[in-house]
Amino acid sequence: MASGKPLVVEIGPGYSPFPPATEFIDWKDGQLSISDIRVHCLDINKDRLPYEDKSVDFIYCRHVLEDIYNPLWVCEEMARVAKAGYIETPSPLAECSRGVDADSPNWRGYVHHRYVVWVHDGKLTFLPKYPIIEHFNLMEVEDEIIELLNSSPLYWNTYFFWNDSFEVNFLQSDQDFNFPKSYQEWLMESIARSTEDALLIALNYGFPVA
Repeated sequence: MASGKPLVVEIGPGYSPFPPATEFIDWKDGQLSISDIRVHCLDINKDRLPYEDKSVDFIYCRHVLEDIYNPLWVCEEMARVAKAGYIETPSPLAECSRGVDADSPNWRGYVHHRYVVWVHDGKLTFLPKYPIIEHFNLMEVEDEIIELLNSSPLYWNTYFFWNDSFEVNFLQSDQDFNFPKSYQEWLMESIARSTEDALLIALNYGFPVA
């Protein structure tokens, strides 16, 4: 890193890296076409991020945490190494809606995702995405969800900015919910909170929403 230049790290750049990033964390080398930026290859599910505490100026993690099996560890590591950051995942509205995952089967949300993620009381909250989600009757909100998703791109994602540190709420079966009733209640809560957050972002940044 050049002297005085901020260290901006992206976790999981895929094929569309974050333009301001100065270093990347990826699961294998050769994914990126950018040859002059350092890529650290590691398993973020279990490996420590290769930085000292609070040595990263900004860390960026977009559409990664919902895919992996140990997002709590990655969140702890991001909070350890970085002074600030941004996390983005698909919203609960997208994960509870059918037909959003291109040519995949008509299941709810993105078929390969492991978690529904939203912000609850200032905490980044993870709810395991169990197969039972396919059997819930969400007809009372299904049309509203589709209408919201079609009305604005803001409803498609969960957006989480943080400074210094952040808290994670990792909801677990039997400890935080039971099947099937309270699990469905958490899904409904996630949809409501996600909708409120999208409206708040629109208000704060002047984006038009329905």
